[in-house]
Amino acid sequence: MTDTTPAPRLHRLTVDHLEAPHAVTRTAPRFAWQVRADGGAGVAQASFRIRVVDLVEGLEVHDTGQVESSQSVGVALDGFEARPGGRYEWTLDVQLNQGLAPLTATARFGVAHRDWSAPWIEPQQQPVVAEGPTNPRPDLVVDAVKTVEGVPLSDRLHPPRRLRHEFTLAAAPRHATLRLTSQGVHQASLNGQRVDDALFAPGYESYELSMPVVSTDVTALLAEGDNVLGVELADGWWAGRISFLGRSAQYGDILRASWQIEIEHEDGTTETLVPEPSDVLSSRGPIDWSDIFIGERRDARLEEADWCAVGFTPSDSEAWTPCAAVPMDIALHPFQGQPVRRTLEVPAERVWNAPNGDLLVDFGQVLAGRVRLTVTGPRGAEIRLEHSEALDPDGNFFLNVTGFAKDQADEYVLAGREGGETWEPDFTFHGFRYVRVTGWPGELRPQDMTAVVIGSDLPVTADLHTSDPRLDRLFLNTLWSQRSNFLAVPTDCPQRERAGYTGDLQIFADTASTLMDVQAFLDRWLADLRRDQANRDGGVSAIVPEPPAMGGDFGAGTIFGEIRTPAGWADAVTIAPWSLYQHYGDRQILEDNLDAMRTWVAFQTRQAAEINPARLEAGELSPEQAARHALLWNGSLHFGDWLAPSTMVGFDEMPGDAILRAPQWTSEIVAPAFQVHSMDILANVEQELGNREEAEALRERAAAVRAAFAAEYIGADGEMRPDLQGMYVIALAFDLAPQAVRPRLVERLVDLVHAAGDRLDTGFLSVPFLLDVLWDNGHQDLARTLLTQNQQPSWLYEVEQGATTVWESWYAVHPDGAVEEMSLNHYAFGCVIDWIMRRQAGIEPTSPGYRTVRVAPDLEGPLSHSAAHLDTPYGRLAVTWSRDGDTAQIHVDVPVGSEVTVDLPAGWSAPSDLPLGQGTHALAATRI
Repeated sequence: MTDTTPAPRLHRLTVDHLEAPHAVTRTAPRFAWQVRADGGAGVAQASFRIRVVDLVEGLEVHDTGQVESSQSVGVALDGFEARPGGRYEWTLDVQLNQGLAPLTATARFGVAHRDWSAPWIEPQQQPVVAEGPTNPRPDLVVDAVKTVEGVPLSDRLHPPRRLRHEFTLAAAPRHATLRLTSQGVHQASLNGQRVDDALFAPGYESYELSMPVVSTDVTALLAEGDNVLGVELADGWWAGRISFLGRSAQYGDILRASWQIEIEHEDGTTETLVPEPSDVLSSRGPIDWSDIFIGERRDARLEEADWCAVGFTPSDSEAWTPCAAVPMDIALHPFQGQPVRRTLEVPAERVWNAPNGDLLVDFGQVLAGRVRLTVTGPRGAEIRLEHSEALDPDGNFFLNVTGFAKDQADEYVLAGREGGETWEPDFTFHGFRYVRVTGWPGELRPQDMTAVVIGSDLPVTADLHTSDPRLDRLFLNTLWSQRSNFLAVPTDCPQRERAGYTGDLQIFADTASTLMDVQAFLDRWLADLRRDQANRDGGVSAIVPEPPAMGGDFGAGTIFGEIRTPAGWADAVTIAPWSLYQHYGDRQILEDNLDAMRTWVAFQTRQAAEINPARLEAGELSPEQAARHALLWNGSLHFGDWLAPSTMVGFDEMPGDAILRAPQWTSEIVAPAFQVHSMDILANVEQELGNREEAEALRERAAAVRAAFAAEYIGADGEMRPDLQGMYVIALAFDLAPQAVRPRLVERLVDLVHAAGDRLDTGFLSVPFLLDVLWDNGHQDLARTLLTQNQQPSWLYEVEQGATTVWESWYAVHPDGAVEEMSLNHYAFGCVIDWIMRRQAGIEPTSPGYRTVRVAPDLEGPLSHSAAHLDTPYGRLAVTWSRDGDTAQIHVDVPVGSEVTVDLPAGWSAPSDLPLGQGTHALAATRI
């Protein structure tokens, strides 16, 4: 019989976490690869060799020689320094053990160019009018830039611009790279073809500090003779209505683009084409208006085919006007990572008339994206699509997110083509499941509409199937919320704010890294965080990028004006890099963020010494108290344990009072707790990078802060104030209680859970640690109960209410179906998936990057079987187990480069050779 088992092979060669990137940021990047071995067992890498060739010079510029090492993640090439703007090919040779045949593979990468000679190209346009409230609570402070009530969108918004750049080449190039940035979002075409499938380029970052440049290989699109580059420019995040306020023109009110085409000729010479403004003409296209929040209106009657192709003749030549050149006035940096793309399509499930007569479409899934429609109808007919995530209890269309610039509506004017016409918006997206349709000509059928899912194009890296379908749905809900919100930046929600909240990200970082490959995505976001931090006094914003209207005197007279560097949000600067290191094993993330971490911890230390809680300012402090408070970062207001259920009582009647409780009640506890947590993380990072003296000094300082915290906030009886679940969870998770009173804190936490009817009462900052704290302190059954109980508030209450994503609040939908005006698509509380994968499915890294792994299935819990996999940096690690009475079958697939230790619950035994190396392993476990 012929053996059809694939031979070992090399897979997923990456440079700085990306396959064949066009423009890596570092001139000394890190390399990684996987060895796939589907058959046999015990396959391991014995050595590797990397050779690098400069494709422009045609010369080999680096050779590591054969390196005896099993390392295949985060490999640095000592002595290699790439040229900015260079293109390289690297060849990887791997020797395996067991006398197996050596493996060879090649891949390419480019390095970002640091020189920029092109100006801004500015088309003729009307400036975007700044409008929108300047404060989050207009009932407290009435202050608007412009009153827009009753003003139609056509009078408030404006059409995107089309730029047409004609140029001539003496010959087709050997290689060509288009480097393009814009103030606004753009789509680019060459000779009538899109240069890529990216959306919303150049992405969203802190534009006031630096603009991202997108690099694209356009060799195949250029030709000898005449060529045309077409660029469509829309408001996007630059000038559109964005963030919580929906303010427009926060970064600027004029749209511009800048580009250069870098060409390598066949003879090896190079040149850079820079547009002259006289060579660029601009016109409006068929889009009447487009706003990244509000929506888009397209009049198909105005379409001019081939406007960006050679030989185009405009129907109205006077509509194409010359552009102006404006000096480049901002720092530039290369965009790195996966762009936003169309990632999935979801067909319409149902079309029907609601009880009130509205024509509705249900896509069966809350998502971020937009609708592509196919329609046949008379010329000039107008269709309007309104988007929402929910229906009301009667089954009518319900806007669960309202407010300024939250319209979420698209409009299409038909051209009247006989064969029908298809349309999808270009420069907007929405958060929705349901669409209300008006103006549809004829009968609307489900096949006439498709939801196009949009997000940063991140590979999904995990899956889970268990004996409890509710947990499987919770897993999918969390994946869908991540898919919806990892869009350009890690946002909180895809409809109301779409903002890069640092707290949401740090809470979710472990789960995010489990569900998707987020290395490059979060590496780029953290670089933006560091730029933003460097522009402050060491503090970190609650939002990155922080829209300009959210800074300065934002929120004057309200709570939002006091919260600038919130604990648990700003600590993302330490938590996120450490989490990425644990999941991916590349020390570069620690090296890149070390200075920012140090700066942040120094900021906390400085504020601790300078600011005391307001409650203490009027009284005399004893020397002991003064010494304690000088160590504790406890004097500022923070968001606290945001949205903890007991702090939200009465939200329906008095939302303002309810939303203030978590900050007022819990700030003084959570801030010094996260101060210690960040110090602990930084000490670990210093140790990992070989800075032992710095690590030891940090641990000594953390011990002093711990002692001060315990003396100030933990009573001798183990009780804390406020007496909330979350306070005990955080104190236990961060090891803030002396060992002598720790059992009392555990006891009080358990009492509070029981008093709540065995339900959770945790908010944003404490919920990630709740189940682990109970589990590690001997209350595994209670942890399982909290996960699987279905009464509000709980994870499975949402599932049984039909949720298809994770909600912003535990109380977003009531048992009677009434929906609060809240987001139904926030990933933060989905952080529990990390716990499920570790504690129930049983996959837990014990060294960075899953180099070593603990497999510990929960054979004592309510599940009878589980099948989970995780695509680690070394390859796919899969654990499948089933339990039948006193026996269990466990199967573990281990990739090359990883080692697994199986750790069964007390009272179970499974004979095996440990640790388990590469291969598929079957274990029969029995209860002793």
